[in-house]
Amino acid sequence: MKKHALLLVLFTILFLVISVTAGCKAKRPEQTTPEQAESENDSTQEDALEPSTDPSTEDETMDPSTEEEAEEADELSDENETSAEKEKGDDTSADKSDPQKVNGKEGTSQNDNTTAILLPPRTDYKWTYHGFAEYGHEMVLESINKKGSETISVVKGSVFDMSGGESNRDLSFTITYTAKPGVLLQNTTGTALMDTAFRNLELIRTPLKKGTSWTQKTKDAAGKEITLKSTITDVREENGQKIYTVLYKDTASDYYEKREIKERVGVLSYEKLYMDKEGNFTMGYYIYYPGTGFKNRLEINNYLPEVEKQLIYTGFAEYGHKGALKRISSTSNDAIYEFNGVYQDGSGIEDKFTVRYYIDYIKGTVTERVMSSTRFDPPEVNSKLHNVVILKTPFEQGKTWSHSTRIEGKEYKLTAEIKEFDPVTGKIKVTYTVRGVPGYFQNTYIEERTFEPNRGMIQFANLMPGDIPISENDAKDKAKLEKALAGHMFSYSLYEEQ
Repeated sequence: MKKHALLLVLFTILFLVISVTAGCKAKRPEQTTPEQAESENDSTQEDALEPSTDPSTEDETMDPSTEEEAEEADELSDENETSAEKEKGDDTSADKSDPQKVNGKEGTSQNDNTTAILLPPRTDYKWTYHGFAEYGHEMVLESINKKGSETISVVKGSVFDMSGGESNRDLSFTITYTAKPGVLLQNTTGTALMDTAFRNLELIRTPLKKGTSWTQKTKDAAGKEITLKSTITDVREENGQKIYTVLYKDTASDYYEKREIKERVGVLSYEKLYMDKEGNFTMGYYIYYPGTGFKNRLEINNYLPEVEKQLIYTGFAEYGHKGALKRISSTSNDAIYEFNGVYQDGSGIEDKFTVRYYIDYIKGTVTERVMSSTRFDPPEVNSKLHNVVILKTPFEQGKTWSHSTRIEGKEYKLTAEIKEFDPVTGKIKVTYTVRGVPGYFQNTYIEERTFEPNRGMIQFANLMPGDIPISENDAKDKAKLEKALAGHMFSYSLYEEQ
């Protein structure tokens, strides 16, 4: 009996030990949910990189940003830019009408304005659309204004004139997007835009996920009341940005509309059912990516030559060099390109050089910096200018800019001017002038560059040191002086491939 009792006690102790051990093993370190991990990893506007310093706005020449600063950043760089001009508009919102039903429930208040991410983060964004029956339109984000919990973005544009100028129709339009907590509204003005002028149309509502649906009572341009049943029918991802497909259906007819909306871009495509007594058919438009983006980015990138393609330059006194452009980094705010070249001239010595081009899309500048040269120290490649802004938007004749630069180690003020701009070919000729430089005619260093779309710099010329054989009287004649200067220039140009 005692033996039986002893065994019972031992089994009881063993059971307790196992229970305690199992309890210890069950305790795990606190886990992070996928939602928490995503929240912790999400980059904010503070994470976006600052653009490189622009010498054209500084008293002193500044080096462009370092390689570490040039690493690719998230294109979402919400800069809280606001326009000085306040868009007054109509503040009446759909929220003042009948209560909205989201997924069959009364609309709930939102604590954050997540719909603002569906539009570009700063002004000067340009959209180009092509569509049904040769339809097309362009528009530009003119202003972004914060008003309490709302973000109001005003877009202005015009529909392409397919009549060749014969139509007297007003082709201009305005779209006002109002991002409120939980909803993005659209209002339009203008009669030429292929879009229905629904008042305070709710483009999308949160939660931004497939299956979200809501109803809205609104009115068309004629004042007719319509009830729309809207649903997010699809969510997909493209280059790290989500694209939402939204279907809007009239509850009283077959009429519908469909839009694709992309984060930080806006509407990608639009489709609607055109209803007529003779029959119904679909029509719409879609985004044209080559013509869409921030204006400065579109303008500057238009002048970049094809990357990794060999470029050959030949010129004065058997001079020549060849090389290729490669992209180091590129974001919506800035980019870095690098040209690795080799001299091929009468010396027979194939010295190498590296030049970098720092592009600031926000300021609209292209800054050239010679990184290395086995022929010159400090490094130079024909130009005597160091860290020079070779281009600055807008590209138009008479555009000027200035900044500090160095020649032979001494600091000077450089003034650049777009002397010529051909609106047909896009060819740009820029003159760079630095006064007070000893050793040059009239103590003035002059440099000229010509740029062409899709080819980059096609011509280079700079004034050589020394005097010029021209009389004082002839030097007062602009045409004679320009001819004399041209005869004293070192120059080369891009080789024309046959």
